[in-house]
Amino acid sequence: MDAQHHPAAAALQNLFNLANETEREVARHLELNLTDYRALSALVQSGPLTAGALGETLGATAATTTAIVGRLEARGYAERLRSAEDRRHVHVSATPAAAERILHLMLPLMDATNQHIHTLPADEQAAIAGFLDVALTLMQDHLHSLSEKDTP
Repeated sequence: MDAQHHPAAAALQNLFNLANETEREVARHLELNLTDYRALSALVQSGPLTAGALGETLGATAATTTAIVGRLEARGYAERLRSAEDRRHVHVSATPAAAERILHLMLPLMDATNQHIHTLPADEQAAIAGFLDVALTLMQDHLHSLSEKDTP
């Protein structure tokens, strides 16, 4: 281990790596490529999005986003919905079945984590929750700074 970094920082980096591997395996179970899964995940997390907003989230062109949505629709994971206020506007939404399949794949981890956390004293639970909140904020800040930098 790097002597400059606290073991918690190293563990967090390992957690990020495992999260990437888990994301890849969930995509495989859904028979999706990673890009399509990331689009589906964005729709499940955020709710209906316009194709343009989904493309921005993914960093994809309009043509690529259209192709992704088409593949998700073909698998029954997404649907296009016309806005009730303005029929010209179309939103893309994850289907309930898609959200349920993702939840089914992730629920064992969520349940095991919840079960373990509840075995700890309240002060340790609070410390873990506080640390994870800080880690989330740091990760969001880092992501923002990376996205603001010019690429070489």
